Amino acid sequence: MRQMNLSNIEQGELVVADIIFAEQDAKKRRLALVISGTEYNRTSTDIIVLKVTSSARTSKYHIRLTNDSTIKKALKKNSKIVADFPVTITKQKILSRPDRITKEKLQETKERMEKLYNI
Repeated sequence: MRQMNLSNIEQGELVVADIIFAEQDAKKRRLALVISGTEYNRTSTDIIVLKVTSSARTSKYHIRLTNDSTIKKALKKNSKIVADFPVTITKQKILSRPDRITKEKLQETKERMEKLYNI
């Protein structure tokens, strides 16, 4: 099996990783959006991600995500980026890197986070 290069992870990538979120007891394999900056990702063993979910629950800090806003059109379901719940994970938890979001969707996500964190 080919080793995945984890040193070149870029902001805006969608990754599949084993992640534990606050509402869970055990890790769960899930899709997440890399939100930490590309420069940071090159030098750190960790990355910061936002959960991507297809659950029906919604909030003003969820950003709609469809294949129209991805590069490779690899989403299995219409989903939401959960901007109000960043999580730091080690790069070793990444299982695959199936897609990335468009520049426009990344900008929308950043703007939503700016409002959320008042930055």
